[in-house]
Amino acid sequence: MSDPSARPPSAPATRDQATHDGQSHPHPHPHPHHPVIPAAPDFRLILSLVLNLVITLLQVAGGFLANSLGLLSDAAHNLSDVVALGLSLWAVRLGRRPATPTRTFAYKRAEILVALFNSAVLVAISVYLVVEAVRRLLHPEVVEGLWVVGFAAGGLVINGVAAFLLRSHGRDLNLRSAFLHLLGDAATSFGVLISGLVVYLWAWVYADAIVSIVVSVWISREAVAIVRRAVNVLMEGTPESVEFAAVEQAILAAPGVQGVHDLHVWSISSTELALSAHVVVADTVLSELGTVMTDLKLMLAQTFGIGHATLELETEGGECAGSRCLLVRPPEGRK
Repeated sequence: MSDPSARPPSAPATRDQATHDGQSHPHPHPHPHHPVIPAAPDFRLILSLVLNLVITLLQVAGGFLANSLGLLSDAAHNLSDVVALGLSLWAVRLGRRPATPTRTFAYKRAEILVALFNSAVLVAISVYLVVEAVRRLLHPEVVEGLWVVGFAAGGLVINGVAAFLLRSHGRDLNLRSAFLHLLGDAATSFGVLISGLVVYLWAWVYADAIVSIVVSVWISREAVAIVRRAVNVLMEGTPESVEFAAVEQAILAAPGVQGVHDLHVWSISSTELALSAHVVVADTVLSELGTVMTDLKLMLAQTFGIGHATLELETEGGECAGSRCLLVRPPEGRK
């Protein structure tokens, strides 16, 4: 985690910018986003992993028996699920470790790294399957439709159960990526089942490849969205759930605040947000400054879901600006 004070300072803002006709209020109006960290679903992850390992082995065998690209693509997705669920379980357990002097935010971003890896793997697998499906369209091969129907039905049931087990953890990017793996495989199994029926009833072998393309494109689109969110967290970008201008205006509208600058909002994990800012206040007694800071932190937590707020209070005339807010080198005598 980088030091927030080492980030480029934002443009200073004044209290006057937050007023309309003498009335101070933030725009646009934010909505509450209370962070809720779900209990680690170890048992659900382990059960989902075991179920996917079983169906992967069965579908690999079925894919070769039926000569079905659809079944093999489903098996490939299931194999990626086994890896994804194993990594997700590791990330959940790693995330429980306490903070240390060298890991002051503990291991909360392990889930982000796993989500990024899982989703990137999904995109790569999907691209490969699309290429292979196009080859099958150009050079059709015989597919045993009845075998496809049987194995796909089994995959649909198992993946559906596994996805159901993880359905309630959508805010956690790590578990969201694992859920997406399972949901994608359930959709793949359903599509493969339909294609197997088409091949069995009408001998139209193109259905197998077409279904593989459709499902792979859909999964890639969802996975890319998770990759984008994970990269935003790792780059310490402003969270999608927070509007930067609204946070700035809300701080300016607080009693006793004269200005704010060097404002930064970022994500520690997919469920925890942090903020740092220099807040300019009127020259007043220390006890009143404590009240201002407490009120600001409470407002940020209740309105924007920002649980880690670090505020540096400055008085008018003594505030830093631009490069003055940055320490480009340590004080003399320190290394």
